[in-house]
Order: sequence, then C-alpha cells, then structure tokens
Amino acid sequence: MANKRTYQFGKSSLTLEFGDITTSTAQVLVSSDDYYLSMGGGVSYSLLKVGGNAIALDAAKKVPASLGDVIVTTAGTLPAQYIFHVVTIGPSNDAVPPNDIVRKATKRCMQMLDSLQLCSIAFPALGTGAARINYEEVAAQMSEVIADDLVKRPNPIEVTIYLYDRFGQMNQMDFIRFFEELSARVPGIANKAVITGSEENKSPVREATNITSLPEDVSKLTHEIRIWRIHKLRTLINTLEEQRYKLEERLVEGIGSGKKPETKKLRQKLQENEELRLGYLNELKALLEIDVSVSETINVGKKHYSVFLSSTYKDLVEHRNAVKDQIISRDMLFRGMENFGADPSKLPAAKIVEEVRKADVYVGVFGVRYGSVDQATGLSMTELEFNEAEASGKPMLLYLIREDAPIKVSDIESDPQSKVKLDNLRTRILANRVVYQFQTFEDLARQVYTDLGKLPQLSSTSS
Repeated sequence: MANKRTYQFGKSSLTLEFGDITTSTAQVLVSSDDYYLSMGGGVSYSLLKVGGNAIALDAAKKVPASLGDVIVTTAGTLPAQYIFHVVTIGPSNDAVPPNDIVRKATKRCMQMLDSLQLCSIAFPALGTGAARINYEEVAAQMSEVIADDLVKRPNPIEVTIYLYDRFGQMNQMDFIRFFEELSARVPGIANKAVITGSEENKSPVREATNITSLPEDVSKLTHEIRIWRIHKLRTLINTLEEQRYKLEERLVEGIGSGKKPETKKLRQKLQENEELRLGYLNELKALLEIDVSVSETINVGKKHYSVFLSSTYKDLVEHRNAVKDQIISRDMLFRGMENFGADPSKLPAAKIVEEVRKADVYVGVFGVRYGSVDQATGLSMTELEFNEAEASGKPMLLYLIREDAPIKVSDIESDPQSKVKLDNLRTRILANRVVYQFQTFEDLARQVYTDLGKLPQLSSTSS
C-alpha cells in the first residue's frame, strides 16, 4: 500500500503508516495527553472511545504527572495489553523544548518494552495535536530515535508510527513524497526501506518512486512515471536546501561559541545532506535528458515558484504549519519567518521586506494579534509585509480569522494601541481586497491549497 512504508533493522522493523492507531494489534498503544491524562481530544480520546472507561479510571489513579512522563495503564477493551500515556502538555510553568519531549518520551517507551517483556508497540505522532509540535519534525525525530534503538537491539520487535492525513486530501504520490522527505531528514533509514506484498512488488509506479529501487537505466521508466518522479525529486531537493540552510546557521553559531563536538556533528549532517542532494540532482539530470517533453510537461526548466507566508506566530502556530504543508504540496518553495534563523524579531524590517519582495506569491493570514512592531515605522512586521506585497503588485492570497473562531484568551492582542492598529488593518483589507474568512486551521489549509491551484500564472506547475 502506498500509505505505509516499512524499514528493516535486522530482525526488527519500523513501519510508518497513515491510518487509525485504534485498529492496531500491537501489544502497546501509545497515547499523547496532558499531565492530568484527561484524554479529552485527538489520539487519547479515540483510544478512550474504543477502549472504554476502564482506561480513564486507571489513569485517574496516576495523576498529576510531569511533562515528558510515560504513564502505563490498562488498554480496556482494546486488543493491546497496555497503553503508554506520554505527557506532552504540562503545567504552564514547565518549559521543555518540544523536540526534547518527543525524543526522550520515545526512547523511554522503547526501554519500557524490555521491562515488560513485550515485542510490539504502536505510536501516534506525539504532540502534534494540542501540544502544537510540528508534524513532519515529530515523525523525523521519532524515527531517528527508534532506528537508533533497533540497530542495537538483540531481540526482534515491531514498531509502528501511525500518521494522520489531517486534511483528507493526500493521494498516492503525496504519501510517497512524505516518505522520501522523511528519508532525506533521517538518512539512517533511507537504505532500510523494504517493499512488502505481491502487488507492491509488481507495481512499476512503486518501484520507480522508491528511492532505493530505481533502475540504473532510467530510460526504461514510462513517460508518466518520469513526470511523477521529477516532480518528487524537485520537492526533495527543496527540502534538502531548507535543511542545509538551517544546518549552516547552527554551524556558524557553534563555531562562534567554540562547541567542537556540536560542530563536528553538524559538519557530518551537512555532508550527508550534500550526498543526498547531489544524488537527487544527478538523477533529475538523467531523467531530463531522456525526453524533452517531460521538461515541458512540468516546467522543469523553470524555477520553483516561491510563496511568502506572512502572519503573527503565537496565535497562529497550527495555522502556519498547516499552510506551509499546503505550499509544499503544491510543489512551491516556502518562505517565511522560519527561514530567518533562531530569532526573527532581531532582524531589521528591511531584511524581512526584502524577502517579501523576492517571493512570487504572498499569502497573508491575519489572526488576533498585531505582532512585533518596527520601532522606526511604528508598524508591525506583518503590516510591513502586507504593504510591500501590495506595492509590488504580486499575487496576494488573504485570509482573516472569523470572529466566532475558537481562540485562546491569552492569544488576543492586549496592547490598546496595537489593537487599534490591528482593527484598522483588518478594515483596510476587507474594504479593498477579496478575503477568505476561516474558522479552524483545517478550514484554512483546505482553502489555501485550493487557491494556490487557481493562480493562473502558476497552475501549470501545480500537481
């Protein structure tokens, strides 16, 4: 099936599957929850709904827990023996980096399998719901920890990470792209991929799009498969370029601070990035040389169109992640504050405005905060970005949060002057521009995906 991929480590295996964790037959099911194990939403609620109240009653005996803890309870009527509850949401005064929570909790779950003498476990993508941890980053972090464990493990175990098609629009090639981008992020699993099942072994599409099974003579691929493969290679190269940029930023910081062990690891990761990138570029070149019509069909000779995403951050974390997903799904280059390094607020406004100017398309998402204010102009960075996009005449896609949208009180703009400026900006946008008003981040993501595909000058490059 295109929606799953298995990686073999000796006698053990890691499978990533887009599906429902409640259908798993693993001995352990992992849940992601708050420190009171309330099981009020997402994966935890689904497990409670299927497994029954026995799970909640057992959990109630073991709270409150601490951020990063792994609490063991019964699995109720589910076929599993246990549920491991990973606490990804702690008290407001807890300050642990999200990546640390994911890595430590995943490692702890793997260690607990030995203590309980178990040989199979199923994870969700930890913390991607209410904890607001980036979806793709979680999959990469978890895979890296699990792969490292399986390489050293003497006894065979089966591990599955269940992923969720959040917007219900992923097709076969979207699944393939996800797995290949994961391989780019976690090179240690790239050569461990296996194809299972007689139908998959007979599938020319699967063989052509699996990075480990491409034939040496790419001219034997069909025209349609070459088009698909080129499209995916371009996305992979884009992902690696973004990764290289971030690694170089961290390396510069490491050199400046004199952290030699850290810089050594970063140099190694940069080398792995370069090897993968050059391999993909070489394959892309070979495919393009076969048939000129392929290049014409998907505009390979032209650059990726870049999309600048403008928004505030605190009130729109999930929304930014969701919109970024849709930009990449349209085979476009994402540009935004995530590309500016560790602390975008320290960048001069001129630099941020320059990034807007260089982009081909502007996407503006406006929530309930005005944002960081540039002292020289008195305007927020978000408004400055909007002004630049409007002045340059580039395509603009605009989205405003609805008044009845679910929001946290703590996210609402509290500064009186900034609130007036935000209201004025919203009024100006509504009076002069076509705007889509969204209620949830899922609603926003679906509309952005649709709107990007409707841009006439970009439609030929979209999938």
